[in-house]
Amino acid sequence: MSMPFLEKLLKRGTTSTELSAQGTDAGEKLVAPGAAEYEELTRQGYSFHVTSTTATASVVALPTRAAGIAMSNADEDGGKSIIIDAIYAINIVGHGSLGQFGLICVLGQTDVAMMARTLIPRKNNGGGPSYDSIANVAAGGGTVLDAVTGVAIGWIPMGTSASQSVISLPGVVLWAPVDGRIIIPPGRAFGVNVIGNNATNTFNCGIVWHEKQLTLG
Repeated sequence: MSMPFLEKLLKRGTTSTELSAQGTDAGEKLVAPGAAEYEELTRQGYSFHVTSTTATASVVALPTRAAGIAMSNADEDGGKSIIIDAIYAINIVGHGSLGQFGLICVLGQTDVAMMARTLIPRKNNGGGPSYDSIANVAAGGGTVLDAVTGVAIGWIPMGTSASQSVISLPGVVLWAPVDGRIIIPPGRAFGVNVIGNNATNTFNCGIVWHEKQLTLG
């Protein structure tokens, strides 16, 4: 930081104001962020989450149209995009088979018919269930995804896998930070599933996201 710049800062304050600046030996300014990473988006009400209300069985192969939870971007062409922050799954009922499980997801590549909204997103700022989200979120199971979105080759893994260590007890929780690596533009669909070594264990799946106007390449 140059001395003229420091002088300008001092002149803007009162005569009693003291200015403290920390830096490295190379003269680099040390800056501490004043807010958490997602704080501003969450504060403004553009950040959401939703969890499926019905547990669905984990799959033992890459699915075609099955998903534990699915989402469509129902905005018009040129409208807002849905930026995925994280996906997750919760095993809340104990089952009789041990297993190892991981999260997988799929993003559609072409416009498809919008799925019906059967789950209501919740705002991450505590603003309550949100009906103004552009996301149509559907409970999983069966053929919730369209044939174009849910081709087996499109599924990708997210996060790390987790193992169940005791039979007949719940508790396996899967969490995968996505941090904007997946964006759902208007007209596209997105699905989340749990893959494992058996189809006995069931999970409630969920998605965390925010919505924003973007220019997509």
